[in-house]
Amino acid sequence: MIINITNTQLSDSNKSLINAVFDANLDAVLNAAFDVNNEAASNTSVKKDQATDSPPIIIFSGDGVFAQSSTAALLDALLAKRKKLPYEAEASPSKPMLFVVKADVELRGACVANHVSIINHREFAELANRHQQWVTL
Repeated sequence: MIINITNTQLSDSNKSLINAVFDANLDAVLNAAFDVNNEAASNTSVKKDQATDSPPIIIFSGDGVFAQSSTAALLDALLAKRKKLPYEAEASPSKPMLFVVKADVELRGACVANHVSIINHREFAELANRHQQWVTL
């Protein structure tokens, strides 16, 4: 899932949505790790690839490039959850990925947070092509 942040500030409901997406992905990662490590769990309805098909991605674009700093505490809390994962789940590609569109940063004179990767419009389009689920905030 891609969460495209285009506003300078997130409402409480926006933050709740982001938390829910990351919590659901975290639960799926943990269930997949449990299934891999527990032969008895192989008969459960949880599929191993369920958690790794589409890691949550946050893209800051437009005026959303300014939201990096105002949502830093929320993003740090989400990243901290990932650090508590067991070894098997930690190795999965389901870690949150944070991106900012370079042209929007340059146009607005915004700074880029350390844990955010800079992408161009082509890379943005490639990400969009790989993910069917989108939410724009």
